[in-house]
Amino acid sequence: MNIKTKNLSVDIGRKNIIHDVSIDVEKHEFVGIVGPNGSGKSTLLKSVYRVLRPSAGMIEIDGKLQNEISLKESAKKLGVLTQSSDLSFDFTVEEVVMMGRTPHKKLMEPDSDEDYEIARDSLKKVGMEDLTDREFNTLSGGERQRVLIARALTGQPKALILDEPTNHLDIHYQISLLEIVSSLGIEVFSAMHDLNLAATYCTKIYMMKKGQIVSCGTPKEVFVPEMLRDVFGVNAEISENRENGRINIIYTGI
Repeated sequence: MNIKTKNLSVDIGRKNIIHDVSIDVEKHEFVGIVGPNGSGKSTLLKSVYRVLRPSAGMIEIDGKLQNEISLKESAKKLGVLTQSSDLSFDFTVEEVVMMGRTPHKKLMEPDSDEDYEIARDSLKKVGMEDLTDREFNTLSGGERQRVLIARALTGQPKALILDEPTNHLDIHYQISLLEIVSSLGIEVFSAMHDLNLAATYCTKIYMMKKGQIVSCGTPKEVFVPEMLRDVFGVNAEISENRENGRINIIYTGI
């Protein structure tokens, strides 16, 4: 599935948050957005999954203009995982994951055996099938994020939108979550906080500064010392693994 924005701008109140942003997420790509806090990463994602309305430009989902697709149809196509994992009420893991079937249901339609089978399969993919009866709010942060990925997968999306999904997780759960997402075989569009994790898992990187895209390409093309100094205000050296071609960013100061 393809996700595309062209010359996208988003205003919140009277303030322009992102301006003239064009991105393209193609089949089987894991596309990362990086940039300092306040650069517009979350605003861009929220405009794609329809929490915010663009003030200019266009968004295409699977070749159709966003405003020509119903909200229900969008929810079927795009699975979303945000930074927050708190729920106002306590539910079991199974109940939380079953919420992912909502876009596929008619009003008051009961859950079917097929719905439960899809939910169980999603929980198995994230390694949480043994905790179906646990209350969600008793889980650790990493466990919650895995359950929320399962909820997104239960909607059988064509692509995943992730807003800094590894924030506040320890490194074990960060890597575990990204390994799961990378193994799904669907398109992923994610804001990333850790640049080395972005370099490891993303096939393409968009770097943002003050609401605009300032660089785009492979991690090796984007993560260069000059760009890191300009955008993040840090000095860094780049090393490359000769076996797999992956790069590693070594920070040397500010």
